Amino acid sequence: MAIKRTTCPFCRNGCEAGVSFDGYQYQMEYLKDAKVNKGKLCPRGNSANLVIDHPKRLAYPLLDGNEIIWEQAIERAKSWLESVEPDEMAVAYSRGLSAQETGLLRGFARFLGTRNLVCGHIEPESCFNYRLAGTGNATLDDIKSAQTILLIGDVFTTSPVASGPMIEACYADRKSRLVVIDSIKTRQAGFANLFLQVKPGTEPFALMALVGLLDKSVSGIDVDRFTELAGLEPDQLRQAAKMLGPGTPGFVGSAMHLGRVRYPVLHSLSSQLVALKAHKPFVGFSEARLPEGLMGFGQFRQAVDEDRIKMVFWFGGLYPYSYPELFPEMAKVEHRVCTSIFRPENTLPGLVLPVPSELEKESIGYSYWGKIERHPLASPYSGTRSVSWIIGQLARIDEIPEELSKPMGMEDVLKMATRTAEIPKDKTDNWLLVGEKKAIGIGGFYDDEQEIFVNPVAAQKLNVTDENFLAVESPSSRNEFRVHVTSAVPDGVLSIGVNAHSNRALFPIETDKESGETAMPPVSVKVEKTTATARPAPEIKAMEF
Repeated sequence: MAIKRTTCPFCRNGCEAGVSFDGYQYQMEYLKDAKVNKGKLCPRGNSANLVIDHPKRLAYPLLDGNEIIWEQAIERAKSWLESVEPDEMAVAYSRGLSAQETGLLRGFARFLGTRNLVCGHIEPESCFNYRLAGTGNATLDDIKSAQTILLIGDVFTTSPVASGPMIEACYADRKSRLVVIDSIKTRQAGFANLFLQVKPGTEPFALMALVGLLDKSVSGIDVDRFTELAGLEPDQLRQAAKMLGPGTPGFVGSAMHLGRVRYPVLHSLSSQLVALKAHKPFVGFSEARLPEGLMGFGQFRQAVDEDRIKMVFWFGGLYPYSYPELFPEMAKVEHRVCTSIFRPENTLPGLVLPVPSELEKESIGYSYWGKIERHPLASPYSGTRSVSWIIGQLARIDEIPEELSKPMGMEDVLKMATRTAEIPKDKTDNWLLVGEKKAIGIGGFYDDEQEIFVNPVAAQKLNVTDENFLAVESPSSRNEFRVHVTSAVPDGVLSIGVNAHSNRALFPIETDKESGETAMPPVSVKVEKTTATARPAPEIKAMEF
């Protein structure tokens, strides 16, 4: 069977994946000659054939949940366009689009005469678009030859295959050192020579203290204050600074997950500032990277709330699924057009247009390590139309190249950190819920993410074991989870997976008070033990022949 190969679109590590088709189903193939991953794939990469063959793929346009033909869909979109003014329109986009497609959407907004162009990829990782002047980009060779590594957040679950070269580098030389800063004791922390477990959402404060220790000439950094805010001991950070000081090859890597990060812009920039002062290159690990819009997402929500937006085009894969809190807000918009590769779980008012997945189209992009090309693993799903075709039916436009980086200076970071440290911290007797975005949770294919991770001390307080369920209520949603008792989370903190849309709903969409960017930070929740009990795991017997 012929093998088709492409660059995996599910994170930015640049892994190559292969798929073959036997006339009945698609099968994954592992490419040993792949430069970056050498045949290895994480659960996300392994799901390529599942996405292509998924039984819930959308094949017809939908109008208010009812199937229609493409001609009707385009005519309806045109009639809606004619009924609203340019400043009443908005064009939003999220992941699942190629660089060429986002460029077309920029041109589409210009054609419509609206400046309401919005990046709807509001995951905290989007704040890696903020770049600190003077910080270099790490290469794959930097990773492989590293003797000193600092990882902030859970890099290993963001790009699991990238963890291989890092672990190999750590074990290649007995003098190599890995420092991890995170609020949860993940598997990544288990490889660390030094693990700094901070209070959830306070990673930037630990990093700013580290900057002050690495370069004592930097004024305005209160090392003791930042250390206290992060919940660390001074000796821990002094030890980290000693390991990370200039003189040894290495890099600084950072990752941000929904529900885990409180100050995404400062998290990004303080990570880069440590890299700058340690004389090491930097890489922000993420699943996707999209250009900035002309309108902030917070401004877009405000405009919708004030009834200033009458029509929205939303291209890409995150709406309407990944942000359930937006459903009631978007109900205020009279005309809605969105694209999807899957049939919506619930009826969506407006038009839903079926488009090919990233695995079914040609594109050019960038991984952490350089330029990449993607080639279709399969023909576009029957009934779908490309984003360029859809836009072409509504406008005649040219692609406008994307702008990715937001340059910042060191003084900007210092001022932001000082002001953020002065923001009053929430005081509550409730539990703090944080999120983990593990690769194994993609699409619910391998893990339904219906477990909540509870510290053993907390489990005693709540009178629960692995056989119990907890009901969790946040300001925005309520859900029920099986209990998993583990020391990975500290007492007072609970953790859930955030691939599942119902889980994401527990984290309210907020605006970072300092940067103005959208954030979904750890959230204070109420919990109670329910009467439900988990079934015991089935006994596994030897297979009989």
